Amino acid sequence: MSITNADIPRVGPGTPGGEWLRRYWMAVGAIDELYDIPQAVKVLGEELVLFRDGEGRIGLIGEHCAHRGASLEYGDIENAGIRCPYHGWLFDVNGKCLEQPSEVNGKSFCAKVRHVSYPVRELGGLIFAYMGPDQDNPPPLPNYSPLIDHGGIRQIEPTRHFDYNWFNFYENSADPVHVWILHGTSAYGDQTWGDRFFSADDPPSFEPVETPYGMKIVMSKPAVDGDGIVVDEMSLGFPSILQVGDTEFVHGKEDPQKLVNKGSDFEHFMFLTPNDDDNFMMFTVDYYTGPDDNFFQHLKEMRKREIPEDDRKPYDKRPLMPFRGNVRAEDIVTQGTQKLLGERREHLGTSDRGVIMLRKMVRNAISDTADGKEPKAMVLEENAEGLVKLDSFVGVRPNI
Repeated sequence: MSITNADIPRVGPGTPGGEWLRRYWMAVGAIDELYDIPQAVKVLGEELVLFRDGEGRIGLIGEHCAHRGASLEYGDIENAGIRCPYHGWLFDVNGKCLEQPSEVNGKSFCAKVRHVSYPVRELGGLIFAYMGPDQDNPPPLPNYSPLIDHGGIRQIEPTRHFDYNWFNFYENSADPVHVWILHGTSAYGDQTWGDRFFSADDPPSFEPVETPYGMKIVMSKPAVDGDGIVVDEMSLGFPSILQVGDTEFVHGKEDPQKLVNKGSDFEHFMFLTPNDDDNFMMFTVDYYTGPDDNFFQHLKEMRKREIPEDDRKPYDKRPLMPFRGNVRAEDIVTQGTQKLLGERREHLGTSDRGVIMLRKMVRNAISDTADGKEPKAMVLEENAEGLVKLDSFVGVRPNI
């Protein structure tokens, strides 16, 4: 099947890009944010409701009742499942209709009704759903490293929601040049190590590298004393996971000498899940294996300092101002103002080689899916510790 860039950002049912994404487990919720009421969530263009029944089982089923379409977001949670407020139809976490009080012979009619539902799994505080074709035999949910306890401490940040296309955010990590230009006066330049490594006047070299899980961007630069190569890696795991290894130094402002002596003790995974073509949500998991038991409190305090200076002129009515000085705000301004891939006019150069490689890989994965083949990274191998890791080395490697 011939796939173009315009197919990548479209995620709805039946679209080539949407069918590709449905071959993987997607994060749809956080355990700490799922309370004793239903939670409406839109995933890959489908309106769904996430809930935990009275017995503790988690379900992800169609939001609109199979009877007459009332929203189950306002349903009542019971031990056996969720009950529609309109006529009392009761559904379990698998979408099975259990009761229809308004029907004389409700049990036999129940057997004829099967509501939309998707299998879900809990892992490390996140809830994942599989929305692919083989509901009874989904691929294994990878043991992503920060979601598996292995001698460190974990933090799950509050879910973030964005009102632009998911791929604008995803492919940004294949474009390291923006780091020393867009973020050069914020967190990435506001430190001894950052000023030196990410200097716009003397930027690091970089290469995109294909990996079993997707790809990574390897930035490198000779150490100041000439003894070794300073390396910073960012990874893009298929279909929509990002891993940044330098958060400890960039936002946590860890002593740069630690980078030289040991490297990073930190994993920063971002699981992107498209709601539809114009919105996505992000589930961020941090895992720290260093010696500071209060690292996450320290990181939180350091992030508070990254507040854009409000130096707007009285006539500046631009809605996203101010944004300079905060990495996350800077990303939203630039990515969120891009049109969808395939709808915008571009002129790509040699510095865009990471973006070019990523788009080609995604097109190939979508094409493989359309042709009935297993797409890249649908099944991932674990390391000796039973973990699925995305490369995120940040530190010094010896000269070759």
